[in-house]
Amino acid sequence: MLRTGDEYLNSLRDGRQVYVGGALIEDVASHRGFGGSARTVARLYDRTSSDPSLAYIEPETGEKTNLNFLRPRSGEDLALRRQLHTAWADVSNGLFGRSPDHVAAMVTGMACRPEVTGNDQYAANLLNYWRHIRDNDLYLSFAVLPPAGSKSGRSSEVQNAMRVIETSDAGVTVRGFKMLATGGALCHEILVGNAQPLRPGDEAVAVSFGIAANHPGVKILARKPYAAHAVSKIDDPLADFDESDAAVYFDDVLVPWDRIFVLDDPKASYGLFVETPAHTLGNAQAHIRLLAKMRFMIATAKRLGDALDFTGNPAVQGVFGGLAARIKMLEAAVLAQEARPEQWDHGYVSQDRQFMYATSNWSMEYFSEFSTEMRRMLASHAFQQPADVSAFDNDYSRKLFLELNRTDDFDDALERYRLVRLMWAMIGSELASRNTQYELFYAGPPHVTRSRMFNAFDWDSVETRVDEFLAQTANDQIHGDAADEA
Repeated sequence: MLRTGDEYLNSLRDGRQVYVGGALIEDVASHRGFGGSARTVARLYDRTSSDPSLAYIEPETGEKTNLNFLRPRSGEDLALRRQLHTAWADVSNGLFGRSPDHVAAMVTGMACRPEVTGNDQYAANLLNYWRHIRDNDLYLSFAVLPPAGSKSGRSSEVQNAMRVIETSDAGVTVRGFKMLATGGALCHEILVGNAQPLRPGDEAVAVSFGIAANHPGVKILARKPYAAHAVSKIDDPLADFDESDAAVYFDDVLVPWDRIFVLDDPKASYGLFVETPAHTLGNAQAHIRLLAKMRFMIATAKRLGDALDFTGNPAVQGVFGGLAARIKMLEAAVLAQEARPEQWDHGYVSQDRQFMYATSNWSMEYFSEFSTEMRRMLASHAFQQPADVSAFDNDYSRKLFLELNRTDDFDDALERYRLVRLMWAMIGSELASRNTQYELFYAGPPHVTRSRMFNAFDWDSVETRVDEFLAQTANDQIHGDAADEA
């Protein structure tokens, strides 16, 4: 099926337990802190359900299905998936990071190689779970890290980390915390697992499964929703893109056996992400989304520069040119990932992991610099504005606002005000600080991201050149002055 926006909003009224501070939110779809974000997700679903180019015919069912669930077998299939990610990123201009196509893409990748579970029944469970989210067009979040707390790096040594406490004929009972469920308040399902390596001895936490957000005992502890404090659409233009983040507490949650993908197996629990196309398909969405975001940021800065009459300065044009070049480099990297598809078992493909992890490293290290350049362009303009749009309702403060902008044209002054507010929302606000921090760790901690690049890089091809050179020069005679001296 292709879910509509209204169907999505109605589906959120399912008894889920979402806490903001000490308050239990009864209806996230109408809550001030989550309602705008929920409507953004609804717009994503309306985008796919109304555009035939964003669907494919699933061979197993013969039904039109969201392209996000297409298991790719060719470069053309990867391009189709990019088309879906681009369309959804454009809805929020890349500012809604973990949209429903991120984690679902990972499960789709897992479904390309389910045998990584190491157990036939668990492999069947994983395939059936993919079919479940596919056929119902579900929004997934994921919780795949333990809380911070172990200096040794062992997940099992984090005392409050979610772990198995009991198994029975009915299923597996788990207790404790998992991080960090972005979109946890808004999703249908939560993928639980381990996206970082585990070690022998971590068996108790080496469990992977899918669980409904409203499952008994699942507690979603959301961070402060910035949208709850928004003043107006003009003053807080990005409030509807605050996707929220949450810790998830499993209060003796019984997970049925048919939802278990891995149990007591550290290697397989991590392998679901890196020994399948999961991590690659998920990160492809991240890079496509970041491209949309950076394009929107530079366009806003350019419009603001035009409005404030400083883009004619050659030095400023040089800064813009450098930023534009970086955006085109990211676009080239996105296309390069699918130009030479990487082959997997069963005829499936993914983006090339060398280009993928190179892009992840580049994004992690460069975006903060990109954002800082935006700050330099905005300079002090954000601090020269009225507190909020109520200034325009008072004749005297409105007059002063026009005088400050050296114009009698209120519409022109308002456009500048809106552009300044939009820039501040992207690079200086509380939400912007969260987003910058998030981009830094989007693909994992920097050392983990670099390690993935180390493991994916084709060292043989470059080291062969060294071996060939050494072989060619091994028997060279000493010539000239050096020979005489010998």
